[in-house]
Amino acid sequence: MKPGKILAVSIFGYLIYIGFQLFVMFNPNSPERLRNAQENIPSATEQRADNLWAYYLINADNPLPADFTVGLDKVQGNYMLDERCAGYARQMIADAAKDGIELTVVSAYRSVQKQQENLESYTQRLISLGHSSTEARKLAEKEIALPYTSEHNAGLALDILTPDWWETHDDVTADFENTEQFRWLTENAHKYGFIMRYPKEYENVTGIIYEPWHYRFVGVFYAGEIKESGLPLEYFYKTHF
Repeated sequence: MKPGKILAVSIFGYLIYIGFQLFVMFNPNSPERLRNAQENIPSATEQRADNLWAYYLINADNPLPADFTVGLDKVQGNYMLDERCAGYARQMIADAAKDGIELTVVSAYRSVQKQQENLESYTQRLISLGHSSTEARKLAEKEIALPYTSEHNAGLALDILTPDWWETHDDVTADFENTEQFRWLTENAHKYGFIMRYPKEYENVTGIIYEPWHYRFVGVFYAGEIKESGLPLEYFYKTHF
């Protein structure tokens, strides 16, 4: 083969390689990106990982036991979390305030009964908007987990908004991502053991819509590792239990 053709083939091959790498970089669901991220999750030891009691999955496939109980402590106002992580949340809120950012908790621990009431209420709201009962239920379950499958039932999750949110909104919506509160949480929540639990790119994995306002306690060590990996808890947990 002539030198010119060799050079052309080499350049073409290089461009294909670059194109593949860009695809992996900007496609969060690509198997290659997931494999690379999973392979680079460092191993933890009990000496390095804090709050191992909080490191577990709660979802439709991993419900809480029927006899689950939790000790609670206040975080803000009348909102409470598991007493073992409530202090982390209080410190996060206090440190945000020092930076001029007011984090307003709008939901935390919810009893199983309250979870059921919320699900039924939202289903009825969707029906009133014209959805069939079957369709309304399916849509509702994408936003409100079934009883025993919500992280709120375990006292491990906070919903956080701006203090003036309800002045311009009648619901919790994804445009929370445009607030300074969200930007602060994105940069700092992991330092207090919290992760933004339901990322935009992984709705098909978590089974829950994108919720930039929902933060779940997993401990400082794992929160940092999960943030660094870019993976949702479902994927991270599978590779690092």
